[in-house]
Amino acid sequence: MQECVKTRSSITDITVLNDGNLAFCTEFHGAKLLNTQECRLSKNLSIEHLGHKTTAKAFSKEHKLLAFANDTTIYIINLQNKTLLQCIKTNDGSIEVLSFVPNSPYLIAGTKDGRVTQFRYDGKSQLSRLCSFPAKRESSYRIKNNYVSALAFHGNYMAASGYGGTVVVMKMNSLADKRVIEASNLRVTALLFLDKETIVSGSKDGIVRIHKLYGDEKPQTVNTPFTDIKKIVLMPNENFLLVQGDSKKLLLINLHTAKVASNSYLSFKDSISDITLSDRGMLFIALENRVLYKFEFPKVEELTNALLEDKIEDAFILVDQDPMLQGTREHKRLEVLYEKLYTQAINSLIHSQKNEAYSLMERFLKVTSKKDEVAAIFKDFENYPRFKLLVAQKKFPLAYVMSEKFPALQRTLQFKKMEETFKDAFTFAQKQILIGRRDIAEDILLPYAAVVSKKTIINLLLKENRDFLEFIKAINEKNYFLIERLLKKNEHFAQIPNYITLRSSQKNSLNNIAQLINQSKLTEALNAIKELQDTPAIQAELKEFYRVIKLVEKLKESYEARDFTHCYELIDEHYKLNEIGLSVLLERHWAKLMQECESFALKGDIKSIKERLGVLIGIKTRVGKVGDLLRVSFHSKIKILLAKRSFVSAENIIYSYIDIFGSDSEIRSLMRIYEKLTNKKLAFSHEQERVLPRDAWIHSPLIMTPSNLQ
Repeated sequence: MQECVKTRSSITDITVLNDGNLAFCTEFHGAKLLNTQECRLSKNLSIEHLGHKTTAKAFSKEHKLLAFANDTTIYIINLQNKTLLQCIKTNDGSIEVLSFVPNSPYLIAGTKDGRVTQFRYDGKSQLSRLCSFPAKRESSYRIKNNYVSALAFHGNYMAASGYGGTVVVMKMNSLADKRVIEASNLRVTALLFLDKETIVSGSKDGIVRIHKLYGDEKPQTVNTPFTDIKKIVLMPNENFLLVQGDSKKLLLINLHTAKVASNSYLSFKDSISDITLSDRGMLFIALENRVLYKFEFPKVEELTNALLEDKIEDAFILVDQDPMLQGTREHKRLEVLYEKLYTQAINSLIHSQKNEAYSLMERFLKVTSKKDEVAAIFKDFENYPRFKLLVAQKKFPLAYVMSEKFPALQRTLQFKKMEETFKDAFTFAQKQILIGRRDIAEDILLPYAAVVSKKTIINLLLKENRDFLEFIKAINEKNYFLIERLLKKNEHFAQIPNYITLRSSQKNSLNNIAQLINQSKLTEALNAIKELQDTPAIQAELKEFYRVIKLVEKLKESYEARDFTHCYELIDEHYKLNEIGLSVLLERHWAKLMQECESFALKGDIKSIKERLGVLIGIKTRVGKVGDLLRVSFHSKIKILLAKRSFVSAENIIYSYIDIFGSDSEIRSLMRIYEKLTNKKLAFSHEQERVLPRDAWIHSPLIMTPSNLQ
């Protein structure tokens, strides 16, 4: 842990830029850049308007920009030279959340009125209203305390949380595949995508939830000691999440177990105000006492060096200190080395060479995760002479009890011999059962009847022998219907190794079918499904694969018929098509279209948008995105005409806009500007002043038919 800098006012919104510098804001003293390698300030940026009136801030890693909002105005600053690139006046309420979309020119704002809007850092107009909260409005009353509380991004997907503790997930460039998650009854204050199908939320009640976006699976929940979760970060070891709350500690969550791995992974003397992680694996922590710290995680290289230098105990100490080293390739190698030494120590104890065993394991007595196990070896082997005698006397129940009480004895030849003897006895008893000699089978297994670990399997053979033997036979013959019928009668059968192996094989087959479908190898996928069609346990999965194959065939047919409108509607209505190669190709084309249409919209070129989209302008599942671009093009055209003082043309466009889109906050703002410039009051009928549904424009002949609209 290294203290980097102490500032004169509180540190907020820290972000590591792609050039390696750390950018952060202070409450009263502007923004600053920190050289992360040398841990020193490299630039002080005293920026006009950035201060106590600022309501939201965000940095762009790629473009080295700072965006901040003072109520309804957004300022975008070049961090290289403090140049003001844009000053954007908005109309959707005071801005409380800002975030740049990674690897894009977009900036997303969340307002106090519950609206999530999209801008470009190189344009002054709002591009799109992505969503509004509450996501599900049960009544028409006006909400007094609306909000947007958190944003997250993954490729083209965006998630936003707002009023009612809900999370809305959608594709940004089409506003399609929109899903609403009832995440919490309280405000959701942190969001993080793990992948396209999984998102993590943290709320004011201190609960972290792991949501699957598709299917009916309930979210996994992790209770934390925090009263308010502020940020969730995916760690360099992607099995772990780092959680910041209203606390002086950072908490670590293991994603595999969905449990807290460490309640105090890092602790500080003051509360934490913000954290950020660099691509190089450095964690930066800003405290409320105005101090910024840098923390470098124990690197895998340190583990490798300890192994190369034969400092195995030091390597284990590194793993114990940082759970994120668990599960790495180096950690697995470390466990293999430990296992070899452990086995050598057992062999030494078997041959009464206690000193040699101690010299092998002594180094691990200071390793927290191993010291109890190492100490137990020597304690267990104090009972080895008695154990040998019991096995020799064939007093197996007592020997098994002793081996369970002293686990190290299970590494001995005597225990292995005892297990082989049981296996032979059990196999012979099976044969006796088959020829109707139950009494002989019982006599053979009688010495093991009191052994706890053997009771279940012995009872299965002796008391339910017919079902048990049929089950084993069914597994060997892959008679899936009989397997499922017998499993319903006795759930213990599912614990048999043969069945576990069979299920693993089925899972691999299902993964193979999914890959074939994604590659559009539909004939091969169908053949693979036919091979498994008599498997009841996976009938639901096979039916779903068959359904997806039919959808892919429809998609290919529409594509070959050049019915691209239907292609996009299929993709949007069936998320299972997202990973299909043809879908990926179509989405790339759509993204290119949207970039071109955005440029047209910002220039007020309505006609070019219509011509470029052609029939795609009417895609039912994407009317939200297209409608927003059309609105922006009208707004831009009106602004251009007003700047040229072409008031008659501007008035005509305003009237056309209201006929097509109805009255909204954007057009009312432009109307006020028009009236101020012309000293002329615009006259509208009651019908024209009504608020239309956002997609009502789809019924406008002016938009949906060829025209000379400029």
